[in-house]
Parts: sequence; structure tokens; C-alpha cells
Amino acid sequence: MHAADVLLVPLIPTTLSVRTLDQLTEFVAGFNGRRPEVRAFFSMVDRRKKLHQEIIKDLTAERSGVAATPIPSLSLIERMSVERAPVTAFAPRSQAARAYRALWSELQPADA
Repeated sequence: MHAADVLLVPLIPTTLSVRTLDQLTEFVAGFNGRRPEVRAFFSMVDRRKKLHQEIIKDLTAERSGVAATPIPSLSLIERMSVERAPVTAFAPRSQAARAYRALWSELQPADA
């Protein structure tokens, strides 16, 4: 972690995951010297669940290090491990691929 510039943290929109993000953020804050930026993004999002909607809304409003682009909970994303490839490679036009491209665009530094 000391060698990284940024830590990208997938975050399931649940209370336990938010607590884990808090612990990781505190852990990194305790580093001596250089600290990587901690950036979280929501993954395995089910828009039908009220809790997911509430946590996404609250956390993106409260914290600057949380990406607004959610990655939905789709079986195609789970297939990445079977395909041994990113979803953008084996299903480039899918909703999942579009979500990852949108997330990547959001996370890119302004000067890139």
C-alpha cells in the first residue's frame, strides 16, 4: 500500500462494508510518510433495495472520495472469473461494460 498512489476500494452498499471502508481509511491515515488516496466505488448494487439506494445517496453526499458511478449486481460481472477477462473484453456492449467504462472515466484525474 505504501507504493500505491490510489487505492480503489469496491464497496457493497451495506453498513458492514461502510465500516470496513472507515477502518481502511483510518489504517492508511496512520501511515508515516506518503499515504495513498483511498477511493471507493459501489459494486454489486441492487437498485431495488432501499438500503442500497440510501447508502449510495448518503455516502456520495458525505464523502469526496466515493465515486458516483455504481457497478450493478449482474451475472455477467460474475462471469469475469470464468472468462478470465474483464467484462469489457468479452461483452463490450453490455450494461456491465458500460458501467465500468463510466466508472473509469469518473476516476481518471483531470489532467490525464
